[in-house]
Amino acid sequence: MLSSGLHHVLALIMLNTCARALVVTIPTQAPPDASTIAPDHVSLSIEQDRWTDWIGSTSRNEFFYNSLDNLVSLTGVPPRIRIGGQTADTANPSNSPSVEFCNSYFDNTTVSSNQPYPAAYGMSVGSKFYPTVRFLPKNTKVVTGINYGASDDLRASVHISGIVNAFYSPEVVAQGVTLEAIELGHEPDRYGKDNLFKNWDIHWSDTSAKYLVEWTNWVKNIIDVLRSGWLGTPYDPPFWTASVSALAPRVESWTGKYLVNNGLLPGNIAANIKTLSQHHYSGTACKGTAKDLQSLMAKSQIREGLKAFEADIAAAKSKGVDYVLGEANSFSCHGAAGVSNVAGSAIWALDYLLYASQLGISRVYFHQGVGYKFNFIQPTALSRSPLDNSALSPPRQPYVQPSYYAAIIAAEAIGNSGNTRVIELSTSDQWISGYAFYEDDKLTKAVFINSRVYLRSEDSRSQVSINLGFDASVSGLVTLKRLSIPHAEATGGLVWGGLSYETPDARARGVSRVESINPADGFYLRATEVALVYFSN
Repeated sequence: MLSSGLHHVLALIMLNTCARALVVTIPTQAPPDASTIAPDHVSLSIEQDRWTDWIGSTSRNEFFYNSLDNLVSLTGVPPRIRIGGQTADTANPSNSPSVEFCNSYFDNTTVSSNQPYPAAYGMSVGSKFYPTVRFLPKNTKVVTGINYGASDDLRASVHISGIVNAFYSPEVVAQGVTLEAIELGHEPDRYGKDNLFKNWDIHWSDTSAKYLVEWTNWVKNIIDVLRSGWLGTPYDPPFWTASVSALAPRVESWTGKYLVNNGLLPGNIAANIKTLSQHHYSGTACKGTAKDLQSLMAKSQIREGLKAFEADIAAAKSKGVDYVLGEANSFSCHGAAGVSNVAGSAIWALDYLLYASQLGISRVYFHQGVGYKFNFIQPTALSRSPLDNSALSPPRQPYVQPSYYAAIIAAEAIGNSGNTRVIELSTSDQWISGYAFYEDDKLTKAVFINSRVYLRSEDSRSQVSINLGFDASVSGLVTLKRLSIPHAEATGGLVWGGLSYETPDARARGVSRVESINPADGFYLRATEVALVYFSN
């Protein structure tokens, strides 16, 4: 009979025989070109029409708060929040006593198995709507969308003034929640095409010529009105600009580079333009056609999609303007069933957001909406399935989806130092991505992602043996945490270092599990799995 020790040795021999070997070299000091990555690099974009379902109206939504606070506990900083999306272009301020928070108007004829929770076609926003930001974690920075598609600049000024007053209220000030910027307009490159905005001129968005003149004029007028104090406390409003959809095929005059170089930042408003935002989805699910999970997860596809923005990023940076993906996720029109809501989406999201940092993208705002298939978080009880509109009886209570783990892992890798830098590691494997993290220029962590899909129908699960090399000696304890995933199509059962966030209150439950490793011996990484390696010295 073999001893237990010999069993262990034989198991390791068999493991290493089955696994392909991959050597990855990690610099122990941050290279000069290492990218800065902000603690709130992972941020959220919330569709405006159901904002109070997320945050709460008279008291905070504890589930949503906890899901944000989990990230705060890892980075020390809350995610930034964008309250916007397409419904921002339908929102108008209301003084009616019947509108306290927001009356959102929905067309039930647009409910379908592909989009069970369609966006509102109109919003009346009351005086108690924006004060609800007091329920966000302390020191949250907020961007809010303002109606540009169906309003006028004076009404926009009135709306912004009301928002400013909300952020100046004692309860919001005490919470340290601040208004980072105003986003005037949502995807103006689509006006008059697949929405009703500017529909009196179906050619309005054929090029950006009309937008460049009108938008910059609106912003100048809004700045003048708010600075004057005519509507209340004088305010010098900061703006996001562009917020274009970047749908393929891209129209040259709507690219960030073209807009920046052709009058988007004239001298009379340039000081107020803080950020250029573009939107990006890896594809569209608007027609409900099936999507391929491996294609979404593929390392090559992620890089091809994001590299399309390199010239836009460079143009913004050349003018001293920050660059963000102000709305992003897997597939537009709320995601694809069986792809956006499954474990493989966590693999995609983590590689996507980390690779974005390598291109100079300051933050990625992952778009969310009540009942959207691609959500990180479903914040409120649902009576209909987001996947096919079938009845849920009893209603399903709030829950996190697999992609939420990408935010957790990224937050843990970035940490709370406030001075983290990151590089992508070179690997010779088309499925393995690696990133090294540095604090005060010293190596602290590394993330490895295996994006090869593992389906529940497969008999065996491939794996790679990753051996770590360094350009200098590494001492101290080296440990590892894994994101364990049953299979790429799983909608639950994910475990991060022994802990699950799939709980009634979004708080982690379980027993922490950390492996000690010898870097020379390496470690294995299975298909559809993530590992975070810690270097103690």
